[in-house]
Amino acid sequence: MDESDVIDRVLQEAADLTPTPGFVNGDTYSQWYVETSVGLLKALAGLAAARGQLALTERLERFAGPMCFEVTGDKVCVAMVRAEGMPCSKHAPENGPTLGFCAYVAPHDEQPRMCKGAPKEGTDRCAEHEAHCRIVKKNGKVCGNWNCPSPAHRKARQAAARH
Repeated sequence: MDESDVIDRVLQEAADLTPTPGFVNGDTYSQWYVETSVGLLKALAGLAAARGQLALTERLERFAGPMCFEVTGDKVCVAMVRAEGMPCSKHAPENGPTLGFCAYVAPHDEQPRMCKGAPKEGTDRCAEHEAHCRIVKKNGKVCGNWNCPSPAHRKARQAAARH
């Protein structure tokens, strides 16, 4: 094989790379995977760009950066995100209801993830999160206490339920 064939083969192999959800190799060799470095992915992306393979360049650049990795059903989202551990805009917790999931957003979570629970009938939250207080406090933060004991919050929840 000449140099051009080798480069084409490397790029073809790179086109088959895909993220694997989990870090434990399987029981048989066919289930094993090789984790690559960000540097290799970026170098391959540069090589693909130089060869005019734009779709492969975009794919490799996406794999080199932080990704969503939200699992819904049997699919893993590999959309680029701004920071590791963050969901993409489609899988942000506030979009849970549009995807058929619970609308609960943990008020103190720096990297919130979507709850995959199904909402109870007549509400936008699952059974586990329905008891968390939704009241926004004076400081602009959601209370979030489970079965909140605050009389003011209970009164506000009752008033909201009537409307």
